[in-house]
Amino acid sequence: MSSKSILLATAVATAISSTVARPDVDANAQAVPALVEAVTREVTPIVENATNSEPWYRSRVTWGAIASIVLPILGALGVQSDIIDADQFVALGIALGTAAGGLLTLYGRWKAKRPIGQ
Repeated sequence: MSSKSILLATAVATAISSTVARPDVDANAQAVPALVEAVTREVTPIVENATNSEPWYRSRVTWGAIASIVLPILGALGVQSDIIDADQFVALGIALGTAAGGLLTLYGRWKAKRPIGQ
């Protein structure tokens, strides 16, 4: 368990314990450990994702952005292929690179469930 997870679990335990101890809250003190565990399990991935501490090279969003930047530059520099006409290659590369970069960026954002590096 990371130090961030421990801090989060401690904060959740403190909040739940003090809430259950209030006279206006109808809760059983014996339920505190189960409540702490359930809340911590549900909240931890959300909090960790918000910290986003992943190394840049493990980020799908970063690779999507790199593809969106590099492929149009290669096309502008005249990267050629013997398989197809240079103009077709450039147009195809730009179109595919831009589409792939955008799709990879969206995929990376939607699939991210935990902070980078965890």
